[in-house]
Amino acid sequence: MRRCVALACIAIGLLACERGERRVVIDERLLAALGLAQAYQHQADELASLGRRREAIARVHAILEIPFPAGVPEREDVRLDAHGRIAELLLEEGDEAGALERIGEGLAEASRASYFKARLHAVAGRVHREQARRLREAGDQDGARAASRAAIVDFERSIEINRLVLGLGASDATDAGARRGDGG
Repeated sequence: MRRCVALACIAIGLLACERGERRVVIDERLLAALGLAQAYQHQADELASLGRRREAIARVHAILEIPFPAGVPEREDVRLDAHGRIAELLLEEGDEAGALERIGEGLAEASRASYFKARLHAVAGRVHREQARRLREAGDQDGARAASRAAIVDFERSIEINRLVLGLGASDATDAGARRGDGG
């Protein structure tokens, strides 16, 4: 379901006649590329529901090979979404390091503030939150606190990017404690 929502957001963006001074041209190749990404995501969802995460990761990874038409921002959006989904699947397997590496690869591709860039930071926050939980259970309170602080920072980055996308400007003073990771 969430894949449908993300790809629907991209498609809705395509339907806009103008973006600033640039006209968006909807052509069959772009729609086919988006349709291919959507089908891969649906397959990955079904494979993951069957516990076949490695196969699901491979299907999502295929999205990174889709030949999008040149110069369309939707290419970046779809790729960032794929990196985020792969990171989520790796986290479900318990591969926190692999998830963070995938997030880093996605962030390296991000050229602008977008929901999809913010989403990568939110997934990183989830990875760090899981690390904190695991470390807490293992009795490593210092490590758990450090992972919790990292999660808070990642979630704050996601918030800041989404606020920027919405045109809301900088976060208020209440968020300063969240950036420090101390809650206030």
